[in-house]
Amino acid sequence: MAEHPHVIHFLLVQDFPLYAVVPATEALRIANQNAGLALYDWRFVSVSGGPVRAANGMSIEATSQIASGPLPDCLIVCSGNEPMQHLNKPLLAWLRRLAAHGVILGALDTGVFALAAAGVLRDRQVTLHWEAMPVFRDAFPKVNVCEQIFVIDRDIVTAAGGVASLDLMVALVGRAHGARLAQVVTNAFVHGQPRPAETPQRTDAARGLDEQTILFRALRMMNDHVAFRMDLSEICTKLQISRRRLERMFLKQTGRPPAATYLDIRLEAAREQLFYSNNSIGHIAEVTGFQSDAHFCRAFRKRFGAAPSAIRRDFQADQRSKYYPAGTRLVSEQLSR
Repeated sequence: MAEHPHVIHFLLVQDFPLYAVVPATEALRIANQNAGLALYDWRFVSVSGGPVRAANGMSIEATSQIASGPLPDCLIVCSGNEPMQHLNKPLLAWLRRLAAHGVILGALDTGVFALAAAGVLRDRQVTLHWEAMPVFRDAFPKVNVCEQIFVIDRDIVTAAGGVASLDLMVALVGRAHGARLAQVVTNAFVHGQPRPAETPQRTDAARGLDEQTILFRALRMMNDHVAFRMDLSEICTKLQISRRRLERMFLKQTGRPPAATYLDIRLEAAREQLFYSNNSIGHIAEVTGFQSDAHFCRAFRKRFGAAPSAIRRDFQADQRSKYYPAGTRLVSEQLSR
């Protein structure tokens, strides 16, 4: 057993996701309790100390501020809806200092934006909440990001948020103190078996149908080609099916033709850009495959009932909790029609 506890600092960024932070810290508490030893020592830090508001309006008191006191063994950034808005030079410099001193760096939900902006990811693979991935890939195209519940890549640990934060902590506990204690923590959460890192973030309800089906493959192609959209004939060629069969399949399974479904996917991606980034309307139109701002705005208003600029205004701090976490939207809505 370790003689000294493993010190973990959770860096709380304004509007951090409480639903990710609580499972992570509770996993450490349960590990200590069941081991009968202080295996972990954790604390909350922020840029300036004091209370930090979560996305749901609750607050957690940060007991210290960055760049003060001894370095931790691990620092985990916790941020939510606007992950780039609260970054500043002292914070990014501090993250680089921690990396230089060999501190393990991590992120929950969209905290990985801070690590990428600090330039500490190097050749590491990371993950984050699936809704924010298009914005992240647009902002940091050289970073290797994958859609799974968590990733442990040497000195970088990241989780998608929510229950995935628990899965990450269980994996870290298991690595350090054995599978038995990891299972004890999992049982305490009534979570069943620990989920492996490569578990997809979205399963049947969110992604449509079984991964082996033709419909899933078509939806995956559409999701993977938002900025440079594929022609439906090209999708048919890759799937080795006729255009008529593709149409029938979409109408039967989703109640929508494939072209309308593809447009919905691109508009949902645009909505996430409005939600997670400060990118201009023109930039968002371009990265979601629209040839002009006017075409984009017309399609967006028809889909959501308001202009992109109006939707962005609605995402102000006092309303964010109404929209996030959004959960499943596109495919589950279609399948319920």
